[in-house]
Amino acid sequence: MTWKQNPQLIVKAKLGSRREHIPDRFDSEFYRPAREHYLGQFPINYVPEKFPLITQEEADSLPMPDSNRQLQFDLKLSNLDFQATDGYLPDYDDQVRVRIEGLTMDMQAENLDTYKTFLQRKEFFREKSKFEKYGLICYSKKLSDDFFGCYGKSKEHDVTGVLLDVITLENTPDNRFVQIRGNSYEPNKYGGIWVKWETNLNNRDRWQEIDSAIWRLLDTWNSAPSSQKSN
Repeated sequence: MTWKQNPQLIVKAKLGSRREHIPDRFDSEFYRPAREHYLGQFPINYVPEKFPLITQEEADSLPMPDSNRQLQFDLKLSNLDFQATDGYLPDYDDQVRVRIEGLTMDMQAENLDTYKTFLQRKEFFREKSKFEKYGLICYSKKLSDDFFGCYGKSKEHDVTGVLLDVITLENTPDNRFVQIRGNSYEPNKYGGIWVKWETNLNNRDRWQEIDSAIWRLLDTWNSAPSSQKSN
């Protein structure tokens, strides 16, 4: 499949294993499987085939994605096989759900990147709560001792980093609520994208491995004509 995220990020890839749809009451209005840009589920060390760049004419002819159906894929952190779904939460502890979206208009106007966003959010952190773990700088949030905001620098030379929201609630009926959510706001990469991912809290020590895998896959999949100029 060849899917256009924006003119600078056009993914050309062989699709991986498909996910199961979880029906809900909004299906008749919002479920449009033909418009889904779900690439599949892949091992974290997956090496995709690299396709030639497409032509500018082909790139111009491709439609932009729906606002709520932008590029998505899942990563597996273990060799276990499981069925991915499009439900609200990750399906298994070893799963990483990845979503690629465009930056909001406010982010674009302020040229916000990941680290600048982290500094902006410091007003929601408790003073003198700073600590470092797994290469992350973290603060507990004023909202609750069970919520933390962290920042880690990416290993990728042209990526500013990862902003993590860490949730450590105990005794929840479903431990998939105990999770981390990673966000990277990159105004100067692929025309400006917002990378979102989420996984179980037990995988927090692998945040940098997850971040590197996401960017490696996007770089390999990207077949936009403009990518030749940036490589």
